[in-house]
Amino acid sequence: MWGLILASILPIAFALAIGWILGKKYLSMQKLVGLIGYAIWLLLIIVGIEFGDILTNPHVGFGLIGQAFVYASIVSLLTFFCLLKKTQSIAVKANIKDILNPIKECVIAIAMVGIGAVLSLLVPKGYDIHSSYLLYFIIFLIGIDLSTVKILKITWRHVYVPCIAILVLIASAGLVSLIYPQSFKVWLMLGGGFGWFSLSGSLVAQLSNEEFGTVALLTDLFREFYAIILLYLYGKKQPNGVIGVCGATAMDSTLPFIKHNCSEEEVQIAIFSGFVLTVLAPFWIVLCATL
Repeated sequence: MWGLILASILPIAFALAIGWILGKKYLSMQKLVGLIGYAIWLLLIIVGIEFGDILTNPHVGFGLIGQAFVYASIVSLLTFFCLLKKTQSIAVKANIKDILNPIKECVIAIAMVGIGAVLSLLVPKGYDIHSSYLLYFIIFLIGIDLSTVKILKITWRHVYVPCIAILVLIASAGLVSLIYPQSFKVWLMLGGGFGWFSLSGSLVAQLSNEEFGTVALLTDLFREFYAIILLYLYGKKQPNGVIGVCGATAMDSTLPFIKHNCSEEEVQIAIFSGFVLTVLAPFWIVLCATL
């Protein structure tokens, strides 16, 4: 068992560490960070091809979508309410333009998976497409990107937000395991992406099966939609809550909106929380899949 854990974790840890070291040593490596978006699109297309039989089967697909939506709803709303704080009424002028970019990213992600599902109809049966090397390349690029993260100081609030996000995930996995037949450990694995959908679907599918990979991918996509909506509605009033809901995306895709709606201290909390959950996510998934 431990051999399987090491075989799964070591390539991820190696890719992340090499990216971080090279990013620190060679500033020119930061140019590669611009490839992350394109690499993620390609990975999502491959994921769509891998999950094509499931996504194009209405009897199976709709059931998995329902499970993912219920799980994402419980995780997102519980996280938000657990991080609520008393605030004075604040007049917030929300601008719909502020959320167009993250919404566009979610729509593009869904479209890439859809393109892959359509392409799966053209791929010969039994043809195996390996996404693991592309996933390691993306983690390598994430390592380069993380090398630029600067946290001015760490307070109890920095640690509190990601810790609550982790504890809520554990509690949510327990609740959902009472509703659906999958075990508590499986639901821990399926939620272990902490919103990082480009990682969770592919990695879970590699470690378990395509149905679980589909649920993990959709769960994190739904979580991102919740994050966008809550950022729009409560970003200024309840920054801790929405940062917790953002999960791993708090330091990348949802960070621009957090910067627009939150104070400098809260932006630092978002970066720290996103950093912790981004680093934790692949190891969490692997451990839950192999224990």
